[in-house]
Amino acid sequence: WGYDGDIGPDQWHKNYPTAKGRHQSPIEINNKDVHYDSSLLPWFASYDPGAAKTILNNGKTCRVVFDDSFDRS
Repeated sequence: WGYDGDIGPDQWHKNYPTAKGRHQSPIEINNKDVHYDSSLLPWFASYDPGAAKTILNNGKTCRVVFDDSFDRS
């Protein structure tokens, strides 16, 4: 998939049926504006599900509220 021509958003549903209509990515990354920075360390996200008090998916983003009294997340 991509953002231009034969692999652009209008074509995503051919290989990914759930990517039709309102389920497309809201983020456009313009490759010409992206620059590699070798000084940045790898990034990852994780959490302790036992510390999650609430998890909300509103269809655009996910919000997790943690109980951080144990500093586990």
